[in-house]
Amino acid sequence: MNTKISTLIVAALFGLNVVFAQQKVETRNMSLIDAIAYAKQNNANLKNAKLDELTAKKTVNELLANGLPQANAELSYNHSIDIPVTPLPDFITPAVIGTNIKYFGLNPSQTFVPGAPLPVQFGQKNSANASLSIGQLLFDGTFFLGVKAAKEYVKLSTLTTRKTEIDVETDVTKAYYFVLINEERLTQVNKSISLLEKSLSDLREVYKAGLVEKIELDRLELSYSNANLQREQLKDGISISYQILKLNLGAKPADSLVLTEKLADLPNQLAANYDLASGDYSKRIEYQMTEQGLVLNKLDRKRYLTGYLPTITAFASLGRNTFSTEFSDLGKQWFPSTIIGGSLSLPIFDGFRKHAQTQKASIAIEKTENLKSNLENAIELERFTAKTNYLRTKDQILVQKKNLVLAEQIYTSAQLKLKEGVGSSTELLLAETDLKNAQTSYLSSMYDLMIAQLNVKKSIGY
Repeated sequence: MNTKISTLIVAALFGLNVVFAQQKVETRNMSLIDAIAYAKQNNANLKNAKLDELTAKKTVNELLANGLPQANAELSYNHSIDIPVTPLPDFITPAVIGTNIKYFGLNPSQTFVPGAPLPVQFGQKNSANASLSIGQLLFDGTFFLGVKAAKEYVKLSTLTTRKTEIDVETDVTKAYYFVLINEERLTQVNKSISLLEKSLSDLREVYKAGLVEKIELDRLELSYSNANLQREQLKDGISISYQILKLNLGAKPADSLVLTEKLADLPNQLAANYDLASGDYSKRIEYQMTEQGLVLNKLDRKRYLTGYLPTITAFASLGRNTFSTEFSDLGKQWFPSTIIGGSLSLPIFDGFRKHAQTQKASIAIEKTENLKSNLENAIELERFTAKTNYLRTKDQILVQKKNLVLAEQIYTSAQLKLKEGVGSSTELLLAETDLKNAQTSYLSSMYDLMIAQLNVKKSIGY
């Protein structure tokens, strides 16, 4: 009995070890550069974009195969249970009758009916065929243009991959910044709670001494309770922001992330100078994709125009046939069959189909030209907006930093007055509210500056 119990315990412990092994959590220390590099390898959207690019390359190989020699081998066997019967005009009976009358003086005993069909069987019971056919495309204008268009489409797929990569980098950077901002907010809330705890402790002593009313203490108790509630809500927000970052990274939800960047280090990183007056549209990936789309549209129109050219092909067929009445005799004698030839196909009139297709392609080119022009205007507007926001937030964060320092000084003064019994909880709570607002405004300005920098980089095409 004890042996059975020991066995069950060992089995249970082994099962738990298996479960824990399956639920092993990986801890990843990541700087912003590390996070971007990880996302470029694991983000699902970027993986699919790379697969689409690979598919485009395989399409080129598929089209090129149409221009290479096409060879097919075939081996067939037929057994005729009933050999087909073919009715032929009876040219044999009249000849036999005429010969008998002429040479032997024999007349037929039955009357011959002219025009009666003569049933004849052609073929053998068993037959087999072995053949090899080879075909080669010599000239087809649409084929060569199709290959060229496919190669140009590969370039478009590469640009699409690059655009997805830029989008992933931007999304990861924003998510990374958002986590840092939330963690800094939590740090500020913890500091505020620590200050409130000290002020509350001091006020309790003052209240015991009878120097303040109970309502003063209750106000501070209420503010302290709300601050703790805010901290718990912020912790939930941080957990959510980490999950958003993991999703953009392509990491597992159960993985643990440790961000090595500090928010205090970012202002120095954000102090880079950019050429905000740059007018080079070609750096923008969207502009490159539009130009590549224009190349494809022009090739599409040219493809319809080359449809008026002839198509030339060559072919050869080598075959061997064997026939026999008995299956055992099949293959004893083979009869060769060899064919070589070529074909030329020249379109003459298609009901103006190609003309309509060419006109449609021309319209598509004009639309893409309009999109290109509109994109240039949109890029100019985006640059102007990004530049304006970036310069404003750079100035704004300096003001918010001064406001934060001033709010901290006011709070410290109100806390000291309350401790000495010459202040009130109302004054302290007002100072605390101003301090929270200053902290929130500063962090918001910090986040706005980081996002503004990303928008500047995107608008320029860095």
